[in-house]
Amino acid sequence: MAELDTGVDVFVRDCVYFQHPKLGLSKGVIVKFFQVDSCKEVYCEIDTLVDFNRFAQIVPDTEAYIPEHVNIIFDMIAIPISSVHAICEKPAEDSCNYLKPNHLKTKAAGRKVVMLPLILFTDDLSGNKSKKWHKFESWYLMLAGLPRHENAKPENIHFVSCTDLMDVLDMTECVAQQLQQLELDGLIVYDSFYKETVLVIAPLLCVICDNPRASQLLNHLGGSAKKFCRFCMADRDTTPCSVCEERTRDISLQQIQEIQSQRTEKAKSDKSTEVGLRDVPNSLLHILADLFKSIPVEVLHTMLLGACKYFLSHVMPTLSKEHKQQVLARISAFNMSEFSVKIHGNVCRHYKSFVGRDYKAWAQMAIFILHPYLSSGQKRVLLSLSKVFHMAYCSHFEPSQDEQLRHICKEYVDNCMAHMPELVHKQKTHYLLHLVDCMLDYGPSSAFSAERCGSGLRELYNTNAVQHFFNSVPMKLLNKTKTIYQPGCGRKASKNVVLFGTVKIDTQDLSSVTFSQLLTMDPPFQIVGLDFDDARQQSVVQCRAVVSHNNELIHAGDYVKFYAPVNEFMYGQLLTTVQLTSSGATLCFVRGFEAMALADGTSLLNEFDCPLFSLSRTILSVDSSNILGAVSFVHECDATSLCESDSGDTGYLAVASRAVAQHHLR
Repeated sequence: MAELDTGVDVFVRDCVYFQHPKLGLSKGVIVKFFQVDSCKEVYCEIDTLVDFNRFAQIVPDTEAYIPEHVNIIFDMIAIPISSVHAICEKPAEDSCNYLKPNHLKTKAAGRKVVMLPLILFTDDLSGNKSKKWHKFESWYLMLAGLPRHENAKPENIHFVSCTDLMDVLDMTECVAQQLQQLELDGLIVYDSFYKETVLVIAPLLCVICDNPRASQLLNHLGGSAKKFCRFCMADRDTTPCSVCEERTRDISLQQIQEIQSQRTEKAKSDKSTEVGLRDVPNSLLHILADLFKSIPVEVLHTMLLGACKYFLSHVMPTLSKEHKQQVLARISAFNMSEFSVKIHGNVCRHYKSFVGRDYKAWAQMAIFILHPYLSSGQKRVLLSLSKVFHMAYCSHFEPSQDEQLRHICKEYVDNCMAHMPELVHKQKTHYLLHLVDCMLDYGPSSAFSAERCGSGLRELYNTNAVQHFFNSVPMKLLNKTKTIYQPGCGRKASKNVVLFGTVKIDTQDLSSVTFSQLLTMDPPFQIVGLDFDDARQQSVVQCRAVVSHNNELIHAGDYVKFYAPVNEFMYGQLLTTVQLTSSGATLCFVRGFEAMALADGTSLLNEFDCPLFSLSRTILSVDSSNILGAVSFVHECDATSLCESDSGDTGYLAVASRAVAQHHLR
């Protein structure tokens, strides 16, 4: 599906008018849509249709046996979607029997179509503090179109299912069935932003999980198998340093059939060892997405708990007692003020009990701590590991750098082969050779890291949302196949349309206003707490951000909680920040929120008991020390609770700290 310049949605197999480079204005049938890596514009392949008379003009020696009423496919051409003008009437059924209406367009029946790619996260989560006993097989859902900093927030992680009574593959039948329905058939839901029903298509983008869980979902034998890679047919003994023949769903299903066709159990076991797959029922192998290409390399378990842990475990036993004492002294003298996690205690003794965040900090300081005690070979391995670490946690890269990035990973594996050969035969070391391909498909690896999902789930668990769910929903309901839908949560990710999880306040956006513009602002806006005469005489420095009372960096346009001049705590939107050069004071200008209330003064709440706010016309001048911190807001899903301002713009928010548990578990 794509959108024309006129705003009309077109689908595969639609008949359209378009500009043919040779024939001019022509009629054709859309075959498929695609996008070129170096260009953001959408292209489409079109079968050009011409009637008999026009075909005879183009090809003069046309045989007379072609019926005149038949539309002939003259050629297939790839053109940008901007060259498509409009949808036209389809040829008669007897003239083009290959033309069939797209079933999604038939189901949409003129409604807007919203594309909502999904990310699934699955893991076995423990219900106790040790994280080792009484594990629950859990599935969670996220929206792939959200910015990375929004995806890890607990309000944007949606609970799907959880049980301690069955294996993960036993749960996949229901999950696969609903994924197929979301991608092939879609759901017709009511959208409170458009105030109409829309058709939501939700294809699966990827599944985030650790390596053992990925092997389970793909019927792979795991890291101990001879064919230990789930991406290719690499052999642990002969080709651990090479990328071999690619695994795909079709090839793997064929190999599973070959296992089933063996007559004896020993023959089945030998064939299973040969291909690295097991013969067990798995519904996920039959969904539309190819999971062999949709489960990326996960950096938390592959990089931090893999390569970094392997190196430390290799080096620490080789250090003498004197060297270990010197390492501890170097660590205690190391400035870790910029690290989110501090390394404490006897590292030389307790390094095996490190978790991911500890190895993340250690990987950044190891080259400064250990270099006097490493051999030349170990230094080469550590240097190449540092390059891979930098690549794995980069925030941006160019697709044209793919060969350079692959060389970095290959250099690390080759150095391990030369100086630490015992590391080469490990599954996680080999997976680094596939990391670049996953980054090209899904972006920087931080976008598909279980580290991010885990942090969001910890916050979600701390809000007692999970306990609330299990206390309020009977366990029998979890085993039933039911569609739970929440109105208003579909947001089309394109220009001039509100994204999922955000709210447009009004058309007069002041988030980028400057200090000089504030001084000349006309009513109905009113600035409180500022001496205009004194402000005009002073020189100021415009700032893009301010550090809050709890040491958060707050940018212009962010929502904040602050202490107002009227001696009360308030919420608002930070517009701009200036520093007075004469006194050095820092002033923040915040547009306050007004709590919506009924005529009798009762606060206006939605069905989730969340207070509703609107942006006021009052701008307050606040000292930077009174900015307490950033506040997270979620969109309002109840269409009946949304009111309109005088300008006709909806603009009400629900405070996330009070609404998350009720809002998402309703």
